[in-house]
Amino acid sequence: MKVGFIGTGDMGFGMAVNMAKGQKNFTYQVFARRPEVLSQLQAKGIATTNTLSEVGDSDYLFLCLPNAEVVTQILTTLLPGLKAGQTIIDCSTINYFAAQELWQKLAEQGIDFLDCPVSGMHARAMNGTLTIMCGGKEESFKKIKPLLAYMGATILYMGQCGAGQLTKAINNCIYNICFASFCELMPLGVKLGLDAENLGKVITSGTGSSYAAQNFIPKILADDFYAGFSLRKAYKDMLSIADISNKNHIPLPTFNGTLETYQLALQKVDGNLYKHAMIKVYEEILGVQCRAKKKEVEK
Repeated sequence: MKVGFIGTGDMGFGMAVNMAKGQKNFTYQVFARRPEVLSQLQAKGIATTNTLSEVGDSDYLFLCLPNAEVVTQILTTLLPGLKAGQTIIDCSTINYFAAQELWQKLAEQGIDFLDCPVSGMHARAMNGTLTIMCGGKEESFKKIKPLLAYMGATILYMGQCGAGQLTKAINNCIYNICFASFCELMPLGVKLGLDAENLGKVITSGTGSSYAAQNFIPKILADDFYAGFSLRKAYKDMLSIADISNKNHIPLPTFNGTLETYQLALQKVDGNLYKHAMIKVYEEILGVQCRAKKKEVEK
């Protein structure tokens, strides 16, 4: 059995390395273009290639790519060489409808396709403890679950093709709504005289707390807006749910309010900054800053 992996970016690199834990059970090869990535993988004893077709004959081919356009481009390039019976496992985060279209296109050639996006950020990709949510045939999921276990700690079958992407989009949008809430309300508190640090302590420890608040309010207080998943990428995730909502006539008032918040932020703030940078919009409107007070250095 041969396993291949394509996509060695922020998430994919750690996933590709962790998959190599199973090399005693199967033949394994990773595709990468950047020489520095190839060198890092080779130093870990992982077989590599910079020729796409060399991983195209894998029985199980994993993808972890930036967006649906790149996934489609890679699969279109590989398609003439793919054979019936192969399985494509896409761990990228792409549009729900795009996943279904890819499944249909590959199924016409007898190639199985599962959408298996991941959640957990870079650190959990590196230590192999990701949450992986899967869509596709249940019998196919059972076959690949042992492979997914090299990369993830929580691995769930969510339903037919597209179900993994739908689950990921819902999870991401709940996360995004959390960011929008404290970015909008913290400046209000500071405008009316609350201390930003103490307010942050309450939000990160009280009933209004969330993973987003606990990890990113300290960054707001420290004036750190440069690490992680950008505003622009977060907005793309939200468009997937907006598309589903529109096509199915499902009202989502809280979500739609948050979508407008991200649109406003992208008009005013550098879209390459992390999501909590949207607080800058409300700080500018109210003429305040939610930062920690500089500590005086003892002489």
